[in-house]
Amino acid sequence: MSETAISLSDIPEGVELEDYMAALFQASGYFVEKSLVKSDPADLLELDIFATHYEDDQIFRRLIEVKGGKWGYSDLFKVLGWMKYLNLEHGSFLVSKWNGRQEAPRHMKDFGLDVIAFEDFGVAPDLFESSGYGSIHGTELLDIWRHSYSVERKLVETNLIKSRQGSPGASEANEYYKLINHGTFFATSPEESLLMLYGAYKSHPRLTLGYAMELDGGTFDANAASTVSQSLWNALYKGMHFDLQASMYFEHRARISIIKAAVDYVIENREEGGYLLNKDGSIEWRGILYQTLPSSFHDGVEWLRAQSNFQRFPIFWQQFMWSWGGFYLENLKDREFDMMGRCAGLTKDEVQVALEAFDRFFPTGEWIVKRGSTDLRTVNMTPVVFQGIGAHRRRVEYGLEGGFSRIEHSSIYTPADLTLRNNCTVNFLS
Repeated sequence: MSETAISLSDIPEGVELEDYMAALFQASGYFVEKSLVKSDPADLLELDIFATHYEDDQIFRRLIEVKGGKWGYSDLFKVLGWMKYLNLEHGSFLVSKWNGRQEAPRHMKDFGLDVIAFEDFGVAPDLFESSGYGSIHGTELLDIWRHSYSVERKLVETNLIKSRQGSPGASEANEYYKLINHGTFFATSPEESLLMLYGAYKSHPRLTLGYAMELDGGTFDANAASTVSQSLWNALYKGMHFDLQASMYFEHRARISIIKAAVDYVIENREEGGYLLNKDGSIEWRGILYQTLPSSFHDGVEWLRAQSNFQRFPIFWQQFMWSWGGFYLENLKDREFDMMGRCAGLTKDEVQVALEAFDRFFPTGEWIVKRGSTDLRTVNMTPVVFQGIGAHRRRVEYGLEGGFSRIEHSSIYTPADLTLRNNCTVNFLS
C-alpha cells in the first residue's frame, strides 16, 4: 500500500490563515475552540478563535480575531465590544499586513487587545513567542494541526451536505454539532453548559449507531437497541462512510466539552459544590443546576479533585484525539506518553491518569480498546480520518521518511494499520 501526503500553503490565506493562527495557540498548550457563532433575529456574532490557558488555579481566556485583508479601527472596536460582551480581559487581533496602522498596538494596549502583524510566516512562531503567548512545542506541530483542522472542516461540510439532502441522521448530527460547538460556548456557567450537553446526550444516546442503521437501509433511531450495523463496521475498520465519521467526531467533541466544563467547575468551586442554599438562606441556582446532573458526573468531579494537574486534562484530550489520532502504540507506550505529556503539560504518569477520564465520566465499558493483532490502543469510535492525523504525526515524530515499515513494532500488522489510516485521511482531503 502506498503512503501519500497532503501539502499546505507556505503563505496561508482565508480559512487557512485562521487555521495557522489557531495552530500557534494549539501547539503552545492552549485549549482551542474555533468558528463560534451566536445568532438572534437582530444580530450575528462570529468568533474566529477562542483560546483557554490553564495555569495552576487560574483560567485565562482569550478571544482571537484574524484578518488577512483590509482592516481598520472599526474592526478593532468591534472586537473590544465582543470582549466586553463576553467579560474578557484579553484579546488578540492578528493580521497579515499592517495596512499603514502600525500605531494600532499602542492605542489598543490599555484595553487588553494585542494587535500583531504576521508579515513573514517564516518567523511567525518566533513572533508568537516574543509576544508573550508561550513556547511552541515544535514548529512541526503547526502543519499537523492545520491538517487536523482541514479534516474537521470537511467532516462538518460532509454532514451538512447530507443534512440538506434530507437525511434524518445527518440532520440530527448537524443540530448536535451546532449545540456543542456554538450553544454550550455561550452558556453562562459550566453547570448550564453541562446541562445542555447531557440533555443532548440523553436525546441522542446512540446517534452514530442510529445514523448507521439509516445507511444500512433502515430508519434513523438515536435510541437504537441493536448494536449490529455493517455501515458502522465499515466506518470503524475500513475508514468508509465519512458521514458516520463526522457523527463520531461530534460525539467525542461533546465528551471533551464535558471534561473541560468539569475542570472549569472544579477550578471555580475548589470546595465541594452543589449547595442548594447560600449562607444567607437564599436559593443557589447554580447549586440546583449541579444537583440535576447525573451521578456519573458527580463521581467524575470527585475523581478530578483528587488528581494532580487535572486542569491540563482537557488540553491533553484535545491533543490526544485530534493530533495523536486517539491512539497510542503499546510497544512504545513510555516514549509516547512522554511526548504526549510534554505537549500537554503533564508527566508521563499523569498521562496514564488522564486517559482514565472517559472511563470515569462515561462509564459504559472500557474506552481504550485493541482491535485485532496490532500495537494500536485506540479510543473507541475515533474517526479513522483523525487516526490518520495520528499516523502522520508518528511519521513526523519518529522521522519515518522511509515509510511506516520503519517504525518499531511488535505486531507485523502495525505498519500496515498506520498506512491505511494515513491514506484514508489523504484520500478524504484530496
